[in-house]
Amino acid sequence: MPDIIKHVHVSWDGFFLTLGILIALLFVRRLLPPDRRQRGRVALVFLALSLILRLGSGGLHEMSEKDAAAVVIFLAVLLEAFGITGVIALLVFDIGFARVRISVPSLVRDIIQGIALAIITIGILQTAGVNVAGLITTSAVLTAVVGLALQSTISNLFAGLSLQVDRTIGVGDWVHVGQRIGRIAEIKWRSTLLVTRDGDNVILPNAFLLQNEVLNYSKPTREHRIWLKVHIAYRHPPNEVKRSILDAVRGVPGLLATPAPDCFPTDFDESAVVYALRYWIDDVQREAAIEGEIRTRIWYATQRQGIEMPFPIRTIFMKQDSDARAAEEREVAERGAALAKTELFGPLEKSERELLAQSLKIERFADGEEVIRQGDPGSSLYLVREGEVGVRLAVDGAVREVATIGAGQFFGEMSLMTGEPRRATCAAKGDATCYVIEHRAFRRLLAAKPQVAEIVSTVLGERQSALEGEREDLSAEARARRAAENSSRLLARIRDFFNLG
Repeated sequence: MPDIIKHVHVSWDGFFLTLGILIALLFVRRLLPPDRRQRGRVALVFLALSLILRLGSGGLHEMSEKDAAAVVIFLAVLLEAFGITGVIALLVFDIGFARVRISVPSLVRDIIQGIALAIITIGILQTAGVNVAGLITTSAVLTAVVGLALQSTISNLFAGLSLQVDRTIGVGDWVHVGQRIGRIAEIKWRSTLLVTRDGDNVILPNAFLLQNEVLNYSKPTREHRIWLKVHIAYRHPPNEVKRSILDAVRGVPGLLATPAPDCFPTDFDESAVVYALRYWIDDVQREAAIEGEIRTRIWYATQRQGIEMPFPIRTIFMKQDSDARAAEEREVAERGAALAKTELFGPLEKSERELLAQSLKIERFADGEEVIRQGDPGSSLYLVREGEVGVRLAVDGAVREVATIGAGQFFGEMSLMTGEPRRATCAAKGDATCYVIEHRAFRRLLAAKPQVAEIVSTVLGERQSALEGEREDLSAEARARRAAENSSRLLARIRDFFNLG
């Protein structure tokens, strides 16, 4: 037994010192974020074992087993040194460096701490009189055997070091490895922890990352372009399709406005022209949700505009002509009834409403989708059939919602009657269905019934004067005079816009 171990004396001073360090460690761990508190666990175990060994050495000393007590106290000192090294690492890396916002990779930290432990161990053994050089020489064969057994582990260790040195990937990066997409949570000695978009942990050997292709979505920037293919029937002109798709995806949450999306045909398939929509996002975790919303918007847009997305099946419908006519008559009657309930078209004759009802279109809009946009040109009116539409105004760069339009109400009337740009932005609040009265349909009505222009201008003039009267607190007489002025002015604009003479 080395002489220094024989002369080690049992002292309670070391016990209380270790106990103080242990209590300090427990306090320091509470200062760390919850996800980092486990880093002081190993040091805690070393210090606790050191306390237990010191108590055991005291018992052996009382039993006059001084040599055994000396060996136990020697092991306690060694474990205490290991524990103190862990406490120092905690103070330096997790508290000191964190305050100056310096992030040290876990692998680098572990290597530094391992080197420090090795140096301390060698120093203590040499102080105890152990021939460390001779011990290393005699254990060369054993070292070779252990090295062969740990070949895979050593390979992963050096692979982890390579990843840290060249910085091709790092903690927090979103990567695509094999069939997995996830965020790198930690790079350890042997493996890398990947957290998928579904919240699952995937443990990948470090060597696997070096030996396989890794797609890093976070570098050089967080911006990532997505390709989405859409199949459209051949009869639709490409430029019309491209405009429709790009307009449909404008304003989708999560889609970047810059760089702007683009769309172009990529292939002529057996049953359709294949278009590629390319757009940019900066949050890979929400890729599926953004893509789903884009597909939803495209479906609604193509349905409204009569653009067909074919699929390779054949469906044969057989329907009696009488049934088709009856269904069409019911639909027209339903549209006429909806027009009769509105303030604008209620004063018209039934025949006039039926004439207009025959030309109504039905358009469906997804939740949050813009129906009209403030400042855009327009020449149509929308009548809400189902759902609700929110009205937003942009003034001096600030956007606020000023009203909600429900079933039976209309908007966009000034664009239909006079062709002026849209006065507000209207967006669906939940899925909404609207009847659409287009310029050419209303023109046909005016051509058949010119007096309709006077009725419509009167209703709109009274509506406008009522709003102005509330805002300006006008008297009843002043409101009537303002209504006559507004109606006369609107009638002139309607006649001019529709070339009624």
